[in-house]
Amino acid sequence: MRHKFKNIVNYLCTILSFLIWPCLLWAEQVTQNDCRSLEPSTQQSEESLKYADALLWKISKDGYEPSYIFGTIHVSDSRIADLPELVSSKLNASDVFVMEALPEPEEALKLSQMMFFDDGRTLKDFIDDKLFDRTAEILSAYQLPPESVTFMQPWAAFLVMNYPAEQGMPLDLQLLNTAEQNGAKVQGLESLSEQGDVFSSMDIQTQIQFLLDTVCNYETISKDFEKMKSFYLARDLQGLFDYSNQYSFSDEQIYKDFIRKLLTDRNHIMVDRMQSVLEAGNAFIAIGAMHLPGHEGVLALLGRKGYRITSIY
Repeated sequence: MRHKFKNIVNYLCTILSFLIWPCLLWAEQVTQNDCRSLEPSTQQSEESLKYADALLWKISKDGYEPSYIFGTIHVSDSRIADLPELVSSKLNASDVFVMEALPEPEEALKLSQMMFFDDGRTLKDFIDDKLFDRTAEILSAYQLPPESVTFMQPWAAFLVMNYPAEQGMPLDLQLLNTAEQNGAKVQGLESLSEQGDVFSSMDIQTQIQFLLDTVCNYETISKDFEKMKSFYLARDLQGLFDYSNQYSFSDEQIYKDFIRKLLTDRNHIMVDRMQSVLEAGNAFIAIGAMHLPGHEGVLALLGRKGYRITSIY
């Protein structure tokens, strides 16, 4: 999802901001005239992912009691939240429940503070009134009033938009509630503020580009999420991976760098942090499904540490 800037200098600054030279922020607000429609990727991946045909995996090693890793998707859709017996039985029998980040009040407050400007700037400093109104219109479905949107960091605005505007409890939190009701010990592999750092550390140019790409193509993104749900329900992580890389934005270096930080780098961190849990055994670990497959996915990394990885569901 790319868009055109008003002149070639601004365009090159955005595309090459990670690579060659430092660029000043653009002096003018961006507008809907800067939008670019989605185009098919010119570098379609033919990568065949390992560990891409299941959501629940048994993790075992001699001397340790087995644990299980389950790939989630951050939605509240009842078709997804209604767990099959193979999954719910492992969750209910676990002594420890692990998720990406626990929604602890102090961390939730830190994340919410990160999402808003606190230095006198506003979102309107970067986008014109028409584009702001469209942004506020989209975010109203997420129970965010225009007064709040005014002070949102661009990364926070586009992050919210990239999830369905559903009112129910996301799958991850439903799993957490079940584990707590069962008396399991609960813990997170990351903090909410660490997750926020992945986005807030992006330079403002990249944040604005990502916001524009999302706002300008929001209807398509919303329809795509429904398709991605269908891949998840079919336990087709290869299809999910291919579909998420179908557009030209995935060819750009700034998007490649973002995915590396969002997935690959975090995969290594999560694997390192789950070692003590796996050594204790009988844990149920729930992380986003796209962290599982591929050569640098969590399952392959665990395999390289000597664990046996067995497909369950």
